[in-house]
Amino acid sequence: MKEVFRWLLRIFPSDLGGNRVRRIVYSKYWGHKNFNIGNNVYISGARKMTIGNGCNFSPNVKLYCAEGGEIHIGENFYCNFNCFLSSYDATISIGNDCLFGPDVYLVNTNHGIDSDTLIREQSMKAGPIQIGNDVWIGAKSVILPNVKIGEGAIIAAGSVVSKNVKPYTIVGGVPARFIKNR
Repeated sequence: MKEVFRWLLRIFPSDLGGNRVRRIVYSKYWGHKNFNIGNNVYISGARKMTIGNGCNFSPNVKLYCAEGGEIHIGENFYCNFNCFLSSYDATISIGNDCLFGPDVYLVNTNHGIDSDTLIREQSMKAGPIQIGNDVWIGAKSVILPNVKIGEGAIIAAGSVVSKNVKPYTIVGGVPARFIKNR
């Protein structure tokens, strides 16, 4: 029954009051009703999330917390279509006034890579992801564990960020490298 309710909550169209229904349901976890959640947004582990005022989640976004993972999102966050935020056994923190393009992935775990054991048998290795205020992450970018993105940074579309990004810099590529200062 719980799964049926979750499914209905995700697909209930915004133009028929779906956004209002989602606000009522999720406001009990986040303490306010000033956010928009589009159709088919999947949220697992809402009790382990904090979402600031003025946040907007476009359709098909997935927010996932498991095994001690947490997601903390500041105010005025915009998350475009098809983004995926997965927190497992570590924290993902996103500052205020951040923008995510479509298909952005934040995944704070990796598989072990020791050669003496099958990869599928190795434990997951988690690390935090910290994103400062006023950060723009371009479409189809991937942010990996143990990364801190400084305030005002821009991540170019299609980048894979595996190392820290200094404040007010623009990075891009695979792996992401410094392009210029803002």
